[in-house]
Amino acid sequence: MRRGARGGPGEFGDRLRRAEQLAANAQGAARGPLAVLVAVLGHQVTRAGVARGAAPHADAERLPRLDLDAAAAAVIDELTTAVDALTDAVPGELVGAGARLQALGPSELAAVVETWLDDPVLVEPRLAFWIKVAASPVLEHGARDVGTPREWKGAACPMCGGAAQASVIAEESGEFMAGSPCSLVCGRCASWWTFPRVTCARCGDDDSSHIDSFLVEDQRWVRVDTCATCRGYVKTFDLRQPGAVGVVPLVDDVATATLDVWAQQRGYSRPAQSLAGV
Repeated sequence: MRRGARGGPGEFGDRLRRAEQLAANAQGAARGPLAVLVAVLGHQVTRAGVARGAAPHADAERLPRLDLDAAAAAVIDELTTAVDALTDAVPGELVGAGARLQALGPSELAAVVETWLDDPVLVEPRLAFWIKVAASPVLEHGARDVGTPREWKGAACPMCGGAAQASVIAEESGEFMAGSPCSLVCGRCASWWTFPRVTCARCGDDDSSHIDSFLVEDQRWVRVDTCATCRGYVKTFDLRQPGAVGVVPLVDDVATATLDVWAQQRGYSRPAQSLAGV
């Protein structure tokens, strides 16, 4: 049984292998997003050992741990490379967004990247797609080398300040009577950190009467956890369930986009989008 952070920081190869496996058997609406994910991860595998990694702040107590201001230049360097490499692998609307980014002057491009590093929701989603593709090798390099602080229990990533893209219930048992531990997975640097169970990953509400779940019977290893307070949701992968042996959350998140459609049709929104655009 696999244990630990599946597809964690810098593990682009593990994510690529899982994406290729899922893409080979994909049907319907999942085929296109998975094909794009395979292309993106293939590119990121080649850049992981080349891109300049984000460095930590000199103050080891400062959060987030990575110096995002200093990382902006490395992300900008990666952006043109990403657009050139993936133009033939993405839908037309993303091709146009990539061209728009490449047409920006240096100061304008820096402003867009710095805004995304500060808060991705402030950047148009199609532009944000490209910045995320370019930034992952930079941020994950730094996150892998530094490691997450054990004491952190907040909803934002302690490494890069990003929002959770997924929630995971681990295979192994937790402390006596505490149940299996829960982690959040960052959508920007792929870091995992411990987070309280039955707590909203968007607003932090821990009133169990406000949290509800939805799943489909033949995929009990993945569900949507919704919050009545903020109308947010997160997709939770339960690695204890049958069928979860090969699951890599950041990849299987794209393959289970029908659950996102279910949630969003009911007025819920998630903290961080996947590369499928939901």
